[in-house]
Amino acid sequence: MNLTQCEKILKIMLKNKSKTLWTAKDFQSGENFIGYEASARMSDLMNMYPEILIVGRDGRFRTLSINWEKEDQIKEIIKKLELI
Repeated sequence: MNLTQCEKILKIMLKNKSKTLWTAKDFQSGENFIGYEASARMSDLMNMYPEILIVGRDGRFRTLSINWEKEDQIKEIIKKLELI
C-alpha cells in the first residue's frame, strides 16, 4: 500500500510516541524526509484529524502533537489506514 505524504507523516508521529512536539523541520531531512512541502501536509493533517492532533506554535512555526488521550480514535485511524 502506497501512503500519501499526510499518511507518512501521521505514521511517523504515531510510531514515535516519545516525541511530543513535531514541526515541519522534522520531515524535511533525515530518515523522516517527506519533502519541503511538509508544512502544507501538516496543515492538511490538522483538517483531516482534528480530533487527535493538538496544534501549537513555536515562534512563527506551527507544531503538532498527538493527543494520546484519544486512544479509541487513534486505534480507529491506525486500523483504517493500516499504518502500523
